[in-house]
Amino acid sequence: MRPVLLPRLKVLSVLPMKVAVNTSAPPPKCPRCSDELKLGANGQVDCWSCPVGHGLGLTLSEAYGRVQEDEISKIWHGSEAAQPGKYSCPMCGVPMLSVTVGVDSDEAPEGESEDTPDSASVPLDVCREDQFIWFDVRELDEFPQDLPNPEPSPEELRRINLIMSAFDRDLDEANEDELNRGILNRLANTVARRHPGFVSVLEHAMYGHKLDELEAETRAAHEKLEEQWEPENKSSAA
Repeated sequence: MRPVLLPRLKVLSVLPMKVAVNTSAPPPKCPRCSDELKLGANGQVDCWSCPVGHGLGLTLSEAYGRVQEDEISKIWHGSEAAQPGKYSCPMCGVPMLSVTVGVDSDEAPEGESEDTPDSASVPLDVCREDQFIWFDVRELDEFPQDLPNPEPSPEELRRINLIMSAFDRDLDEANEDELNRGILNRLANTVARRHPGFVSVLEHAMYGHKLDELEAETRAAHEKLEEQWEPENKSSAA
């Protein structure tokens, strides 16, 4: 079951970023026969399939559109301590982890009262780095179809609207703060250009003796350089 989709929220307007695309990366290959996998659709889910029919692969996000949520949880958590299997990941080439999961007809978490007994155990291969699950031929058929999402209740909709309102309010305040900072920065720069003496007075009022010490150290350093330069200049002139 896919997570409930929230209504579209207000977002900041940002400039598009140029992202470097690695066009030299090799295409993913079937872990069994090394033929190049084909990207296509299995129902409403995008998948990588072997052209010879050895199986198909799903990313973790796409799996939510085909596999029930409790099975996905068991697959992912089962891979945490799993050992490498015989197949390499089609994406990165690293050995995938071998995981065997129990399959049932419900979406109740394992061990809860509504959880029904497993009807089958299915071996799978998982790459945690690429969040990729490989199903050999007919293994995906062992998993029941994902159940449709229930409609949000009135109470859930009320909470969603509260979250949206709080998000939009915080975003408006952030935009206003950013605008105010920009105005204050421009004002400060204008004052600094037109009234440098006033800026100096403010700096001394804020930083006090620290500026005096820095100015004294700077003058002493300049005097020392002048003392070193004068004898060298006289000797070169003679």
